[in-house]
Amino acid sequence: MMEVLKNIGVLFYIVNPYESLFEKPEDLPKPDWISRAIPYLYGSILLESIVYTALGRKNGPRFNDGINSITHGSYLLIRNAIIKGITNIPYIYIYEHYRIYGLPWDSVWTWLITMVAIDFCYYWVHRASHEVGFLWSAHQVHHSSEDYVLTTALRQSVFQEFGATVFYLPMAFFIPPSHKLVHDQFNLLYQFWIHTELIKDLGPLNYIFNIPRHHMVHHGANRYCIDKNYAGFLIIWDRMFGTFEDLRTDEEIVYGLVDHPQFFNPIKHQLYYYKLLWNKAATMDNWKDKIYCFVKGPGWFPGTSWTGDLSCLPEIPKREKYNPSTSFSTKFYIFTHFNVALYVLEVFSRVESSLSQSVFFGIISLLMVSLTNFGFICDKHPKAWIYEALRCLLFLIGYNVFGGRNDEGVLSFYPIPRILVNALFIISLISSVFKHFTVQIQPKRTKG
Repeated sequence: MMEVLKNIGVLFYIVNPYESLFEKPEDLPKPDWISRAIPYLYGSILLESIVYTALGRKNGPRFNDGINSITHGSYLLIRNAIIKGITNIPYIYIYEHYRIYGLPWDSVWTWLITMVAIDFCYYWVHRASHEVGFLWSAHQVHHSSEDYVLTTALRQSVFQEFGATVFYLPMAFFIPPSHKLVHDQFNLLYQFWIHTELIKDLGPLNYIFNIPRHHMVHHGANRYCIDKNYAGFLIIWDRMFGTFEDLRTDEEIVYGLVDHPQFFNPIKHQLYYYKLLWNKAATMDNWKDKIYCFVKGPGWFPGTSWTGDLSCLPEIPKREKYNPSTSFSTKFYIFTHFNVALYVLEVFSRVESSLSQSVFFGIISLLMVSLTNFGFICDKHPKAWIYEALRCLLFLIGYNVFGGRNDEGVLSFYPIPRILVNALFIISLISSVFKHFTVQIQPKRTKG
């Protein structure tokens, strides 16, 4: 029970510092705090859905949007498996070769200083990600959800960390890498629970900590919400640097991106703004303005301020959520196979270091194809179901050729009998072909 309470406490930055002091990065616990928190994240998502249903409230979690958000979070786990902490190398190198003064690793004061320093750096990372075009091209993924629910917290760019790394490097002159890696996780996990409308006000704590009330504003597409409330853990930074905006009770917030993309294709979400940025630069008449497109805000145009002219935006966007209708049978199908993919990802995360290179990248390819095609199905892509049939065929081949026959195999599904797993995918393959030829696939918009 104590271990459960500790894992829940981490989500709220309620941590015993003495239990998270480590001398070297390799001393950090495995699995790490983020991996240990995954069951509690999914449990919280389920609880939020139940509460919304029980209260009969609108603007709750939507199936298609939730699947899309969790897919982006899964992409991030897959990316981490590939790059294996490569973004930490510059920080560790600077600390080992150029540190001015190394704070003692076994001091609680170092722990507390790092907590504040990480959050201070995060504020500027986050602010730059909204005010610099090429950084926004990555960060916009997180803002692409039109819902403000817990799954939105999982919707992250696989590229953002590469640009963010440089903002934390000044810490390397003083703070041990182990402390930085610990608080990276705590700070990120804290930001999960603030993505909900079910909790808004925490009284006096509103003045110090970032809470849902503040972060709701940050995710809004309303004019008053743009480029506000960048805080991660402590809202004091926004209050200090003039970017704080309180929630207006007389104005409903419309969530999502200003340009309102109309798709659930997760690969496209990850990449599409880079193309928009490139096309924008191509329209400029001179090289200076072309460069400005990448280094100034996404709303910038010649003759406007760094972040653009907000007066061009509507006070409150008037639009419907992108929400193609999905039958119950299709939702059940996606839900079943999505959880199969998450199971494979979870097992893969535990045994990846022992896999051969061919199996490693084979599993990653299968996961990427699976997760991406669920977005195609939600979009009612005209070839989604034939792609799904091919995916099921690939899975059957991989499962029967490479799948382990014990609990160590990534595709073993131990202790589920192999005949049942094969039956699931054979039936799914046949039904996918049937759906492709019998279901009229035309995108439809319904009110969210």
